[in-house]
Amino acid sequence: MKNLITLIAVALFASSTTLLNAQETIIPLKDGDLSNIPLTGDIYHKDTTNIFDKFMETWVFNDGTNYFKVTFSKKERVRFSNTRAYADELVCEYLFKVNGTTIYDTYGVNSNINSIGDNHISGSSIINENKVELSYSEPPVNSCHKYASGELTLNYISGATPTLQWTRVNNELYGDNSTCPDGSSMDLTDFVIPANMILVKQ
Repeated sequence: MKNLITLIAVALFASSTTLLNAQETIIPLKDGDLSNIPLTGDIYHKDTTNIFDKFMETWVFNDGTNYFKVTFSKKERVRFSNTRAYADELVCEYLFKVNGTTIYDTYGVNSNINSIGDNHISGSSIINENKVELSYSEPPVNSCHKYASGELTLNYISGATPTLQWTRVNNELYGDNSTCPDGSSMDLTDFVIPANMILVKQ
Protein backbone atom coordinates (compact mmCIF):
# COMPACT_ATOMS: atom_id res chain seq x y z
CA MET A 1 0.00 0.00 0.00
CA LYS A 2 2.81 2.34 0.91
CA ASN A 3 4.51 1.65 -2.43
CA LEU A 4 1.24 2.38 -4.27
CA ILE A 5 0.86 5.75 -2.53
CA THR A 6 4.48 6.62 -3.38
CA LEU A 7 3.94 5.73 -7.06
CA ILE A 8 0.78 7.85 -7.21
CA ALA A 9 2.57 10.81 -5.61
CA VAL A 10 5.46 10.56 -8.09
CA ALA A 11 3.04 10.32 -11.02
CA LEU A 12 1.09 13.39 -9.86
CA PHE A 13 4.29 15.41 -9.42
CA ALA A 14 5.53 14.43 -12.89
CA SER A 15 2.18 15.36 -14.43
CA SER A 16 2.07 18.76 -12.72
CA THR A 17 5.68 19.49 -13.75
CA THR A 18 4.91 18.56 -17.36
CA LEU A 19 1.81 20.78 -17.31
CA LEU A 20 3.74 23.75 -15.92
CA ASN A 21 6.50 23.33 -18.50
CA ALA A 22 3.94 23.00 -21.29
CA GLN A 23 2.45 26.39 -20.37
CA GLU A 24 5.77 28.20 -20.72
CA THR A 25 6.94 29.30 -24.16
CA ILE A 26 10.70 29.10 -24.61
CA ILE A 27 12.20 31.50 -27.14
CA PRO A 28 15.90 31.31 -28.04
CA LEU A 29 17.45 34.44 -26.54
CA LYS A 30 19.25 35.27 -29.78
CA ASP A 31 15.88 35.38 -31.60
CA GLY A 32 13.83 37.18 -28.97
CA ASP A 33 12.67 40.79 -28.98
CA LEU A 34 13.39 42.05 -25.47
CA SER A 35 12.17 45.57 -26.24
CA ASN A 36 8.49 44.60 -26.12
CA ILE A 37 7.95 42.20 -23.20
CA PRO A 38 4.35 40.90 -23.01
CA LEU A 39 2.49 41.31 -19.72
CA THR A 40 0.67 37.98 -20.01
CA GLY A 41 1.81 34.43 -20.65
CA ASP A 42 4.93 32.71 -19.40
CA ILE A 43 7.77 33.39 -21.84
CA TYR A 44 11.36 32.37 -21.23
CA HIS A 45 14.05 33.94 -23.42
CA LYS A 46 16.64 31.20 -22.95
CA ASP A 47 20.26 31.05 -24.09
CA THR A 48 19.50 27.76 -25.85
CA THR A 49 22.61 27.88 -28.03
CA ASN A 50 24.90 28.77 -25.09
CA ILE A 51 26.26 31.93 -26.68
CA PHE A 52 26.97 33.34 -23.22
CA ASP A 53 29.28 30.41 -22.40
CA LYS A 54 32.32 31.78 -24.27
CA PHE A 55 32.14 34.96 -22.15
CA MET A 56 31.90 33.04 -18.86
CA GLU A 57 35.59 33.25 -17.99
CA THR A 58 37.92 35.56 -16.06
CA TRP A 59 39.44 38.36 -18.16
CA VAL A 60 42.17 40.89 -17.30
CA PHE A 61 43.30 44.28 -18.61
CA ASN A 62 46.51 45.88 -17.31
CA ASP A 63 48.16 48.96 -18.86
CA GLY A 64 50.50 49.63 -15.95
CA THR A 65 48.17 52.20 -14.41
CA ASN A 66 44.74 50.61 -14.65
CA TYR A 67 44.24 46.99 -13.59
CA PHE A 68 40.84 45.45 -14.29
CA LYS A 69 39.77 41.85 -13.69
CA VAL A 70 36.24 40.66 -14.47
CA THR A 71 34.55 37.26 -14.19
CA PHE A 72 31.30 36.67 -16.08
CA SER A 73 28.64 34.12 -15.23
CA LYS A 74 25.11 33.36 -16.37
CA LYS A 75 21.96 33.80 -14.30
CA GLU A 76 19.11 31.72 -15.65
CA ARG A 77 15.43 32.63 -15.82
CA VAL A 78 15.62 36.19 -14.47
CA ARG A 79 12.19 37.78 -14.25
CA PHE A 80 11.42 41.08 -16.02
CA SER A 81 9.98 43.32 -13.27
CA ASN A 82 6.22 42.60 -12.89
CA THR A 83 5.77 40.58 -16.09
CA ARG A 84 5.63 36.82 -16.54
CA ALA A 85 8.56 36.96 -18.93
CA TYR A 86 12.01 35.68 -18.04
CA ALA A 87 15.46 35.69 -19.64
CA ASP A 88 18.97 34.43 -19.06
CA GLU A 89 21.38 37.21 -18.13
CA LEU A 90 25.13 37.65 -18.33
CA VAL A 91 26.34 39.09 -15.01
CA CYS A 92 29.77 39.73 -13.51
CA GLU A 93 32.05 40.42 -10.57
CA TYR A 94 35.10 42.64 -10.96
CA LEU A 95 38.17 44.23 -9.41
CA PHE A 96 39.46 47.64 -10.53
CA LYS A 97 42.69 49.24 -9.32
CA VAL A 98 44.48 52.46 -10.26
CA ASN A 99 48.21 52.55 -9.47
CA GLY A 100 47.71 49.64 -7.08
CA THR A 101 44.86 51.30 -5.15
CA THR A 102 41.58 49.38 -5.17
CA ILE A 103 38.68 51.44 -6.49
CA TYR A 104 36.05 48.67 -6.87
CA ASP A 105 36.06 45.08 -5.64
CA THR A 106 32.75 43.24 -6.08
CA TYR A 107 34.17 39.75 -5.50
CA GLY A 108 33.40 37.60 -2.46
CA VAL A 109 31.84 39.37 0.51
CA ASN A 110 31.42 42.54 -1.58
CA SER A 111 29.44 40.75 -4.30
CA ASN A 112 25.93 41.86 -5.23
CA ILE A 113 25.69 39.36 -8.07
CA ASN A 114 22.43 37.88 -6.79
CA SER A 115 20.71 41.23 -6.32
CA ILE A 116 18.72 43.18 -8.90
CA GLY A 117 21.71 45.41 -9.76
CA ASP A 118 24.04 42.48 -10.46
CA ASN A 119 27.08 44.59 -9.55
CA HIS A 120 25.81 47.27 -11.96
CA ILE A 121 26.82 45.45 -15.19
CA SER A 122 24.41 42.88 -16.67
CA GLY A 123 22.22 42.14 -19.66
CA SER A 124 20.51 39.74 -22.03
CA SER A 125 21.04 41.29 -25.46
CA ILE A 126 22.80 39.08 -28.01
CA ILE A 127 24.04 40.91 -31.13
CA ASN A 128 25.59 37.87 -32.82
CA GLU A 129 27.49 34.68 -31.95
CA ASN A 130 30.46 36.66 -30.58
CA LYS A 131 28.94 39.94 -29.44
CA VAL A 132 26.63 40.87 -26.57
CA GLU A 133 25.38 44.15 -25.15
CA LEU A 134 24.91 44.86 -21.44
CA SER A 135 23.51 47.68 -19.33
CA TYR A 136 26.31 49.54 -17.59
CA SER A 137 26.80 51.51 -14.43
CA GLU A 138 29.34 51.54 -11.61
CA PRO A 139 29.05 51.34 -7.82
CA PRO A 140 28.06 54.71 -6.31
CA VAL A 141 30.38 56.56 -3.97
CA ASN A 142 27.59 56.79 -1.38
CA SER A 143 24.37 54.97 -0.50
CA CYS A 144 22.48 56.59 -3.38
CA HIS A 145 22.57 55.28 -6.95
CA LYS A 146 24.71 56.69 -9.75
CA TYR A 147 23.18 59.33 -12.02
CA ALA A 148 25.08 58.17 -15.12
CA SER A 149 24.33 55.08 -17.22
CA GLY A 150 25.83 53.45 -20.26
CA GLU A 151 25.75 50.55 -22.69
CA LEU A 152 28.59 48.04 -22.79
CA THR A 153 29.43 45.95 -25.86
CA LEU A 154 31.56 42.83 -25.41
CA ASN A 155 33.13 41.37 -28.53
CA TYR A 156 34.69 37.91 -28.16
CA ILE A 157 37.81 37.46 -30.32
CA SER A 158 39.00 33.87 -30.66
CA GLY A 159 42.66 32.88 -30.97
CA ALA A 160 45.42 30.97 -29.21
CA THR A 161 44.64 33.25 -26.25
CA PRO A 162 41.10 34.60 -26.61
CA THR A 163 40.51 38.29 -25.93
CA LEU A 164 37.48 40.38 -25.13
CA GLN A 165 36.97 43.81 -26.66
CA TRP A 166 35.24 46.02 -24.07
CA THR A 167 33.53 49.12 -25.47
CA ARG A 168 31.35 51.40 -23.34
CA VAL A 169 29.16 54.19 -24.67
CA ASN A 170 27.74 56.61 -22.11
CA ASN A 171 24.02 57.36 -22.28
CA GLU A 172 22.60 60.79 -21.83
CA LEU A 173 22.38 61.37 -18.09
CA TYR A 174 18.97 60.32 -16.90
CA GLY A 175 16.52 60.99 -14.07
CA ASP A 176 17.07 63.88 -11.73
CA ASN A 177 19.56 64.77 -9.04
CA SER A 178 17.15 64.86 -6.14
CA THR A 179 18.00 63.18 -2.86
CA CYS A 180 17.47 59.46 -2.37
CA PRO A 181 14.95 58.03 0.15
CA ASP A 182 17.61 57.85 2.85
CA GLY A 183 18.33 61.57 2.42
CA SER A 184 21.69 61.14 0.65
CA SER A 185 22.43 62.97 -2.58
CA MET A 186 22.57 61.11 -5.87
CA ASP A 187 26.08 60.17 -7.01
CA LEU A 188 26.95 62.59 -9.84
CA THR A 189 30.54 61.40 -10.35
CA ASP A 190 31.80 60.16 -13.69
CA PHE A 191 32.64 56.55 -14.54
CA VAL A 192 36.23 55.60 -13.76
CA ILE A 193 36.66 52.18 -15.40
CA PRO A 194 38.16 52.72 -18.90
CA ALA A 195 35.59 52.83 -21.68
CA ASN A 196 37.74 50.90 -24.17
CA MET A 197 39.88 47.90 -23.27
CA ILE A 198 41.17 44.63 -24.69
CA LEU A 199 40.96 42.03 -21.95
CA VAL A 200 42.92 38.76 -22.03
CA LYS A 201 41.44 35.44 -20.97
CA GLN A 202 43.09 34.03 -17.83
